[in-house]
Amino acid sequence: MTFDVERDEPGRNFDMASDADTRDYLYAVLNLPNTASQNEIRERYRALSVIFHPDKQHDERTRDTAASKFLDIQKAYEVLSDPFLRQIYDRLGPQGLKWKWPAELRSKDNEEIKAALDEWEFDRRHDAVEQLLQPRGSVTCSINASSLFASGDDSAQNSHNVLNRIRGIGLATFGVRQNVTKRLGPKTTVALTGHSQTGSRNITRTLTGTLQHQFTPRFALELTAGFLKPYVVAAATTYNDNDNAVVLRTGFVPTLWRALPPFLTLSVGRRLFRHSPTQGSATWTFSPGSPTSRLELHVHSSKPFDLTSPEEYTPAPGADEPMFDNGPGSITGFGAGVGSWSYGLVLHGLESCFTVNYSVFLHELALRLKAGVEIGFPGAAYSISAKWSGKRTAFSTYCWSRLSYLRQKWTLPIVLSPENNETLALYSIIIPSTALALGYHFILKPRRRAQRATYFDAARRALKEERSAVMRESENTGLLLREPARRHMDAERAIGGLVILEATYGPTAVDEDTAGLHVDVTIPLQALVHKSQLYVSNKVPKSGIQGFCDPAPETPKSLRVRYVFRDQMHYAEIPDLMPIVLPLRDHLVV
Repeated sequence: MTFDVERDEPGRNFDMASDADTRDYLYAVLNLPNTASQNEIRERYRALSVIFHPDKQHDERTRDTAASKFLDIQKAYEVLSDPFLRQIYDRLGPQGLKWKWPAELRSKDNEEIKAALDEWEFDRRHDAVEQLLQPRGSVTCSINASSLFASGDDSAQNSHNVLNRIRGIGLATFGVRQNVTKRLGPKTTVALTGHSQTGSRNITRTLTGTLQHQFTPRFALELTAGFLKPYVVAAATTYNDNDNAVVLRTGFVPTLWRALPPFLTLSVGRRLFRHSPTQGSATWTFSPGSPTSRLELHVHSSKPFDLTSPEEYTPAPGADEPMFDNGPGSITGFGAGVGSWSYGLVLHGLESCFTVNYSVFLHELALRLKAGVEIGFPGAAYSISAKWSGKRTAFSTYCWSRLSYLRQKWTLPIVLSPENNETLALYSIIIPSTALALGYHFILKPRRRAQRATYFDAARRALKEERSAVMRESENTGLLLREPARRHMDAERAIGGLVILEATYGPTAVDEDTAGLHVDVTIPLQALVHKSQLYVSNKVPKSGIQGFCDPAPETPKSLRVRYVFRDQMHYAEIPDLMPIVLPLRDHLVV
């Protein structure tokens, strides 16, 4: 059970004096134990209100003190007389009152509320620890499973012995990396990184320190030094604005300065078009140990898409997040995401090649699909991968999995064969891809349907229960607008003008999940008609129009209007992001 909790609005802040941060302070204000009943709280509030009410004070010297105490008494009573707020205060203390809790949590029983508060407290502690330590770590464990697919010639006696093949699985490499970062000031940070890896024959260890200083918002300098052999020293400068980026890197080993001069890498990137996120980059690398330098040219671009939004919607450049991140999403899960492509040319002697890559990230499924092709002098190669990742787990068709907690990652690559095996490579693609397709059809897609149905069920309950006050306000506004709307309708009908027959506002998708979430807004819309025209800017949220309300927050909604103009039937479906313009020839029903 997960609830979105936000900071409370300024007008509803329970902060009092500094002593208010003490647990049970509100009980002390009313001079009651934390086991007091609701009846005892009411009686004590009435008694103290009579004593400290400012109007009851006749001495000017005590009036200000009485007013301050009276406000404290009112705030204490406001919390302790509300069973829901009292449970939050008893469980989380004064800090819990500073957050805005979702309305649907009030309708839960005590056990469900307690579970939600426990989860919230755990998440807060988790965030506090991560903010304090800022740890970045990873553990890589490589497993050699080639014995499972060894041919009979390589192991004549054990080729048919499954048990011996399983026993042949062993650890290839094991590595640990840990990074700790400390901010020294608003522009300076220092980091310490340690890495250790064991192989079949040797052990490698590195310990490096990094100092980074941001001179200006566009220019930064980074210095790195190794504290273990071979004591590598490196430096990098970065310039980055909205359209251009330049990075210059160099490094050397002080003890081998004469034998091994510094390497040098220069990278230049630029946004190629003003109204497109397409970028081009060039990287030149000079290494003293290589007979030729290396030049890489790349063109890459990414574009977010949101099929749950109207076709006219164009996301802002660089926006990677879909619009309705907290909404129900689409049934299939393919509604929102980011598509990326890149072309590259590498010039490096016999290692020169041409590369093409395309990937798509489906935000609703947290699924990334990627395909790439590389053609060069050594030959041709291709790669296909699919990766699903959650908040704490990930799975990929590259036969590795990752677990994460406090930014600590565990990576497990598996070697299936030490040699080129085309049949095994084919199966390594077919089997995971088939598993992915079956998992999507039988697990992810039903889960998406269930989550979507649960979201709209909660919206219906909120519309009928917790948000009944909003509905009553909308209905009362409709009653106030009924007479003006009737006069407008009679006047428009007399001249053959714009007459609204039916108008509803609700989720764009119309299916069994969204049933009951479409609000009748015929009267408020007719009241807006003026001289046979109706216009509402797209900058004004439709839920804010007088007589409207939001039946399903965080989900795409549309206004559906059936109207008559010049005695001809018209019909329009207007998404939230589009202005209301009536009448239009495109709305004519043929």
